[in-house]
Amino acid sequence: MYARSTRRRRFLCGWTAFLLFMVSLLSPAVALENGGTRSGMVRVNLSSMGAPSRVDMTLSGSYSAGGQALSGGGAVTVQLNAADGTLTLTQGGVRYASGTTVQLRRHTATGENGVRIAQSQAPGNLYPGDLTFQSYLSGGMYKMRVIAYIFIEDYLYGVLPYEMGNSSPLEALKAQAVSARTYTLRAMQNSASRGWDVVDTTSDQVYRGTPSGNANCRTAVDTTKGVVSMNGSALTATYYTASNGGQIESVKNLWGSTAYNYITVKDDPYDLQNPDSRVRSFWVTANGTQSNATLGRLLNDKAVALFGAGAQVTAVSAITPHTPKYPAPSRLYTKLDFAVTVSANGSSCPTTLTFDIFSELEAPLSMSLNSMKNELWSVAAADGGFRVEARRWGHGTGLSQRGAMQMAKQGFTYDQILSFYFEGCRPVQYAFTRSILSPIADGSQEIIIIETPLPGGDASPAPAGLTARVTTVSGSLNLRASASGSARVLRTIPRNEIITVSAPENGWCRTVYQGTEGYVMSSFLTFLNAPTPTPGASTPTPAPDAPSGDVYARVTTVSGSLNLRAQARDTARVLRTIPRGRDVQVLSRGDSWCQVTYEGTVGFVMTRFLTFASSPSPTASAPTPSPAPDVPSGSVYARVTTVSGSLNLRTAPSAYAAVLRTIPRNEVILIEEMGTVWCRTSYQGTQGYVMTSFLTLGVPAPDHTPAPADPPAGEGLRARVTTVSGSLNLRDRASSYGSILRTIPQNEEITVSQRGDVWCAVTYLGTSGYVMTRFLTFLNGDVSSSSPTATPSPSPDVPAPSPTAAPAPSSSPTDIPTPSPAPAETDAPTPTEEAQVILSPLNPPRLALIQSESDSLNLREGASTSAQILCEMPRGDYLLVTAMNDKWCRVEYEGKSGFCMRKYLVMPDEQ
Repeated sequence: MYARSTRRRRFLCGWTAFLLFMVSLLSPAVALENGGTRSGMVRVNLSSMGAPSRVDMTLSGSYSAGGQALSGGGAVTVQLNAADGTLTLTQGGVRYASGTTVQLRRHTATGENGVRIAQSQAPGNLYPGDLTFQSYLSGGMYKMRVIAYIFIEDYLYGVLPYEMGNSSPLEALKAQAVSARTYTLRAMQNSASRGWDVVDTTSDQVYRGTPSGNANCRTAVDTTKGVVSMNGSALTATYYTASNGGQIESVKNLWGSTAYNYITVKDDPYDLQNPDSRVRSFWVTANGTQSNATLGRLLNDKAVALFGAGAQVTAVSAITPHTPKYPAPSRLYTKLDFAVTVSANGSSCPTTLTFDIFSELEAPLSMSLNSMKNELWSVAAADGGFRVEARRWGHGTGLSQRGAMQMAKQGFTYDQILSFYFEGCRPVQYAFTRSILSPIADGSQEIIIIETPLPGGDASPAPAGLTARVTTVSGSLNLRASASGSARVLRTIPRNEIITVSAPENGWCRTVYQGTEGYVMSSFLTFLNAPTPTPGASTPTPAPDAPSGDVYARVTTVSGSLNLRAQARDTARVLRTIPRGRDVQVLSRGDSWCQVTYEGTVGFVMTRFLTFASSPSPTASAPTPSPAPDVPSGSVYARVTTVSGSLNLRTAPSAYAAVLRTIPRNEVILIEEMGTVWCRTSYQGTQGYVMTSFLTLGVPAPDHTPAPADPPAGEGLRARVTTVSGSLNLRDRASSYGSILRTIPQNEEITVSQRGDVWCAVTYLGTSGYVMTRFLTFLNGDVSSSSPTATPSPSPDVPAPSPTAAPAPSSSPTDIPTPSPAPAETDAPTPTEEAQVILSPLNPPRLALIQSESDSLNLREGASTSAQILCEMPRGDYLLVTAMNDKWCRVEYEGKSGFCMRKYLVMPDEQ
């Protein structure tokens, strides 16, 4: 019976593979949605180095420290004084910087540009970025932390070789690149309350600098440049695992979160089909004489426990796994039944011997693949006995790397691989900004470079060769699913829009518009470069003002800068601004708009503010055009158009400058001084700098009515959000399990309708909900002391979960993260409390069951209720205790080390 069901499953797996393969042949290339521009600088905590007292480096590029240039190719050392926490950076006996924080800054240079670190896991690999060294107090003494500040695409060059390997199929590597990029971006959103985004170990993603070679990994990163995965309006939780054992685990089962319903429990035939998927097995002989002495002893001991001394198993007729840890269709079985015949007291008795898989069989039979006790056990009947197998290497949820490799071998593309593992996901492409200092000879000004990927990326190549303007008589042009007037309309393209198309064929052109691929009628296009005539196609005449050869133009606005927009319309997103008097190269010229390139960024500007020439000329003169709405002049206002979250207002035009406060998304601000990268502004009396790329310029002035200094009678208590860092969650109920309605930026003032000891009912920008009282500073007299609803046990509501747990929605600002050290209370255990905690080591470590009063137990960074929460551990799960006292335990859980409270754990001898 078991063998029959096994054959049936294999047949269904093969049929599933066939159907998916047919879908892959019929599916069109994936359309990439434009996600806009955002910071691509990742803060990587080099935690694999431990807490070194000394770091030795070799420079292979252009660097400075403390404002002083360092010699390229020379050895540099950072030394920690553990007594007072002072760090010293020296080269050749000369001290260049000292203090509790020391920065090694990279400058623009040609050739190899990075450092090699002797204490790293791969001393020969290059770390291409800045390094920040921080001292922090832990256990009564100072330790050193090293943070690398690296551009996301360079970071991925060092992740893929260690997470999947260069010999993997290219489409699998592309799926890994998109997964790792998305994972990193989610980590950057969730790291506002600590001084780094990811660590360089399996707790996040393995990163050891950039190894040489690995051409396939580099190709996978480059051909998916900027591409991430999204489900709905949020980044996909792209967890990945080495092998899921043939069944994808759900995040709900693993970590208790219901937020990721696109990762469901379902069979993965590709993981099973991959011969490289890890598997452990043992053989059970049907006649009862076991070649595996350990198995024989286990069976006979169980028989003796039932029938008394001398009992012996003489035959095994069936083996059945059962009692899954999670609801159906999960196959994470916890019990194994042996249907046996036992010889006892001179007679033979049929009976069933039941074993607990993880506590009685896994270790003695060497079947463990994980420390997590989550292997999938299965049984296959064969001649003379049974083969028992255990599969699953890693947590088992999300993308299976072994499954992705097998899918790629069968012809699936990377987007199809991602769609299988993350149901309903879609690709979105970002233009990431990278930060670096100018060449040392030019000083130390920070340069922000927008790394713009090719339109459509690798997944949706735009048709090559022709640029055309939509010249419908009126209205928009239909983009259809096929070259037919009866085909489905996918979307419309506005009149006068400039698009890239294929050569006309039978009156139709193929194009990709804003990520959607389809067909348009060539008769409604005016070509800006002549198409090649094809049979059956009309040959439009090139527009008379189409440029011939290299054409340049000078920006001749009356005052201020000219907006370079993503599309040829005045409502399109502003990519950057071009200062008055600067030259641009014209790619295509129209009556109203021109496509130009400026300092590596391609976009559209209004034709009326350009003066044309055949080459750049510093003496070119131009008529003075009259001002237009698209050109800032006089009082210029801008709207904050971050992708999500708030915008940082900084003390200086630098991503390293301190954050004064945050400006909410969609807020309109006055621009006092405008630049291509940074703008100076004032917001609610605070003057500072914001990034231009997150602003839409030229909006109408806001009609503000100043709020009274004190609220009118009956309007409620006023309070200011005083979180340590980041924003404060506004929830739909007075519980840390409540849904997040929105986030409230730090220092924002809100109205409190009910005040409680733990939670307050508040209203912010028309949204009513609940926030934690501890993160508010009240500005006027109390109006109510009643608590809004039942108050759960307090826990910090400023989220900073580890991305490998089930994270809360991001509340981090969207400009480039500040690499300066976070406050001591958020990135290190509280010294006064940590110093008093003494734990006794356990040798060997002991397994413990989580029996918390609520659904989960916090795993913390330190032995303190104020220490950072690393993740939530579900009630009923197991962890490993390595040290303990009567209050706290140091534990290992899901690859993480941390602390939890002793009273919520039950040891095996206490059950």
